Amino acid sequence: MAITEKVELLGKGLYADIPDVLTLKTLPTISELEYVGSDDFDETMLDKILPSCIEEKIDMSSLLEIDYQWILRCLRIFNYGPYHTANSVYCPDCGKTHYQECRVDLRSVDCKPLPEKFKNSITLERDRFLDFEGAITFKLPTIRAILNSRKDKAFSTPSGDHNNQLARICYMVTSMKAQKNMTPLEVKLMIEKEMTPADYMVLKEEVTHLSDYGLRAGGKTICPVCRSTDAVFLALVDDRFFRPSLGDLRKWRDDRNKGESENVSRSSSKNV
Repeated sequence: MAITEKVELLGKGLYADIPDVLTLKTLPTISELEYVGSDDFDETMLDKILPSCIEEKIDMSSLLEIDYQWILRCLRIFNYGPYHTANSVYCPDCGKTHYQECRVDLRSVDCKPLPEKFKNSITLERDRFLDFEGAITFKLPTIRAILNSRKDKAFSTPSGDHNNQLARICYMVTSMKAQKNMTPLEVKLMIEKEMTPADYMVLKEEVTHLSDYGLRAGGKTICPVCRSTDAVFLALVDDRFFRPSLGDLRKWRDDRNKGESENVSRSSSKNV
């Protein structure tokens, strides 16, 4: 019998066709995560892994980006435990980054919830800007919107790079001035033609600030040198996130034998 775990979405109440609580199942013993690389990690997750690990039949691409990352965090802890081997930690007391393997606890990674009665439509009024004549409305992006923004060649620079920040904003904005239901390309053209550099800086900062919800980029741990409890580590949700070391798994096993395991949706400040 498959083991399951209930996970409440951060964006509960914002979906038309996705329930507020999803049921996670264990990963198959042999899954594509064994060999998936960073380039195809998210697409493999959406197309193959999540449909096999979530009981409810939903459109995975319609998940908000913050819920996609939240589910992956829960799925990782549910299947492999909360421990992760980081390659470096920064200690403010030492004043430096220590480049060495350090076991950290993913439950120490905080998650900023959405405010109560949050509506996924955020408007920046005209008075937020210096010169731009009009309001701008944007929304939290789905994971599909973010993945598409990263691939959109319209946001390639002359040097061959990709302007990820501009692409992300353009895929979040839904209206500017009186123009509604805008496409990302239409948003890009209006920003380029009608927005000053100062107002574009305002737009970037406001969008970043007003959409800053979900998992944080890292958590706290104990400094391996001075033993300060204020050291921090990065825990990006990528292919490496699902590759615990044998030591990480043994630590999780020992916790379970002691009855110290927790529901995956809970957060903890416990460090290793």
